[in-house]
Amino acid sequence: MSARRIAIIATAVVGIAALVGAVAYFMPIFKVQNFSIRGQHNTSAEDIQSATHISIGANLMRIDAPSAAHSVAQLPWVDKATVTREFPNTVDVEVQERTAALYVKRDDGEHLIDEKGKPFIIDAPPEGTVEITETNEDDQKLFADAISVLKSLDDTSRAAVARIKAPSQYEFSLITHDDREIYWGAPENNHDKAVATKTVLQREGAYWNVSAPGLVTTR
Repeated sequence: MSARRIAIIATAVVGIAALVGAVAYFMPIFKVQNFSIRGQHNTSAEDIQSATHISIGANLMRIDAPSAAHSVAQLPWVDKATVTREFPNTVDVEVQERTAALYVKRDDGEHLIDEKGKPFIIDAPPEGTVEITETNEDDQKLFADAISVLKSLDDTSRAAVARIKAPSQYEFSLITHDDREIYWGAPENNHDKAVATKTVLQREGAYWNVSAPGLVTTR
């Protein structure tokens, strides 16, 4: 086959493909009939589908996937979202939800705080979520520092903590489920303080000070 004939055939194929694409784009050959929604635990599939603003019967070729993903990501529990087409008739939505790391009680309810220290919804805290107290402002840095303290603890120590007191960004205290207090101080040297906390949790005593982890005191 000559090079000229190959070129003619290739041009024809490209032209046909472009024509088919144009027809599919402007005429609803591929219609939205289904939604595949994955990754949600605290957000209903119905709310996610509604947030895409994509209707059943819409032209699948003409949906605005980035805009739909952005809209879904505005839902309180949703941290990230992706929206893609699955031919011939499905919109695929995958979400990554926030994790409630803390909660704070306010007059209007319990405000959940994500792992970045951002309050994101008023809702019942999931089991195991630690309460933060003695703070009247939604200070994202203070919340993030409190979370860094909790993350420095091993699983056993972390499970013992019921709430964390934070009257200022330099004064943190861990309160255990049996009402013992471990004064942490500023959110620094967290690893060493976590090691000291693990030790004192195995001892008797209602109050411990691990703010200087090399010189732990009690009273």
